[in-house]
Amino acid sequence: MSTQFGIRREVDLNDFEKSLGGLKGIPIELALPHKLENYNLRRTKMTELGKYMIENDIIIYSVHAPQGHLASKDFTEWAGETVKLAESVGARVVVFHPENIKKFGKADKQIIALRNIKQLQRETKVKVGIETFGGRKRILSPEDIIQKELPMVLDISHLFERRTFEIIDRYYSNIIGVHLSEKRYDEIEKESLPHMPIKELGFKVLDRLKELSWKGVVTLEYLPKYHDRLIKDRQMLEQTYTTSFSNI
Repeated sequence: MSTQFGIRREVDLNDFEKSLGGLKGIPIELALPHKLENYNLRRTKMTELGKYMIENDIIIYSVHAPQGHLASKDFTEWAGETVKLAESVGARVVVFHPENIKKFGKADKQIIALRNIKQLQRETKVKVGIETFGGRKRILSPEDIIQKELPMVLDISHLFERRTFEIIDRYYSNIIGVHLSEKRYDEIEKESLPHMPIKELGFKVLDRLKELSWKGVVTLEYLPKYHDRLIKDRQMLEQTYTTSFSNI
């Protein structure tokens, strides 16, 4: 297995061609609808979506699940469907968001979430990864993910730079995917924003991962107004890093 580079693309379940057309041969992280309620309205289209991907030669490295709750009673339903889709299209990773939760009662909810995640992982060879978010309101913080020894998807736009490298150095062997972008000042919006195109930090992260002989899935995730840069940047990273990662 070598490090692979893709781009994030959210699917419109009402119109596959509108959201996924023109991606033949381009590796992606397939993002299902952000809100679980929107996913539920069209969840019967999962089999059709899988067939569309295969018929149109779209390469899927990872699948991003809807943002349902890891501790919910219906977790096995929507999460299980997401994993089945990932299996059908040959994806290596399924990414889950840890929901915000009140501090009171977190321990009990976390037990349920961990039980759900581990049960799901036992039923599939696809890696079940939990994405990193800063702050302590998440049912699984980065520290929780490390303590519980869960597969991690490191999103560097959600963490401070120092924390990002602390996590890489401490936990790189269990990082199965990286969402690559940067949080920095946007001259257009006149404010600091996440998911900006890579410029400096992104390359530092990749250089450090290469030093550690890391191998996994790297996904470029940019704000919509920068989506026109995704394919070109992915190609640049593949040309720059794939050979060096593979030869480690």
